[in-house]
Amino acid sequence: MIHHLSGILKHKSPVLAILETGGIGWELRIPVSTYEVLPAVGSPCSLYTYMTFAQDDVRIYAFATVAERELYQLLTRVSGIGPKTGISILSTLSVSAFIKSISSGEEAMLTRVPGIGKKSAQRIIVELKDRIHTLLDYVDEMPSHSDSLQEVESALLALGFGNAHIQRELKLLSESDKALPEEQLIKEIIKRLYQRAP
Repeated sequence: MIHHLSGILKHKSPVLAILETGGIGWELRIPVSTYEVLPAVGSPCSLYTYMTFAQDDVRIYAFATVAERELYQLLTRVSGIGPKTGISILSTLSVSAFIKSISSGEEAMLTRVPGIGKKSAQRIIVELKDRIHTLLDYVDEMPSHSDSLQEVESALLALGFGNAHIQRELKLLSESDKALPEEQLIKEIIKRLYQRAP
C-alpha cells in the first residue's frame, strides 16, 4: 500500500490532481475538500493515498489529511457505498460535520450528498455509529474550530451551502467575527456567501 506521495503538483481540478515524483506523474482522484487546500500548480505537495483495484481498473485516491483518508476507507466498507459515493460525501461534508451527523443520527445532513437517499443515510449511520470513534484519533489534523464554529458550520450545511465555500468563509473570519453570537454569525456568513456568488 502507498501511504503518501510527495512531489510537484502538475495539475489540479476539483476531482483530479497529478503529482510528479521521480519523473512519474501520478493521476490521483480527490474530493473537493482536498482540492480546496492544494497549493499552486508547480509547487511541492504531499497527499495521503489509498489504492483500489476493480476488475482491470486500478485507481489511487488522495486526501489532504489522514482523517479524510480514514473516513473514505470507513465509508467504502459500508454496503452500497462505492468509491464515487465516498468521494462525494467527502466533497459535501467536512470530517467534523460527518462525525457529528453520525453521532447524533442526523439523516438530513447525509441526504444532502448527491446519491444518498434516506435509506442509504440510515444504513451509513447504523454501520458507522460504533466505528466513527476511530476518526477521533486524527482529530488534531482537522480544522480546530470551536464548538460554536462547528455549530455554525453544521447550520450552514443544513441550509444547503457547499462545504468548500463554508470552509473558505470560516478561514476568513476575524477574531471579532468569531465573537459574534451564533445566529448573527450565520447571517453574516450567508451574506458573504451571496456576495461572492457569481
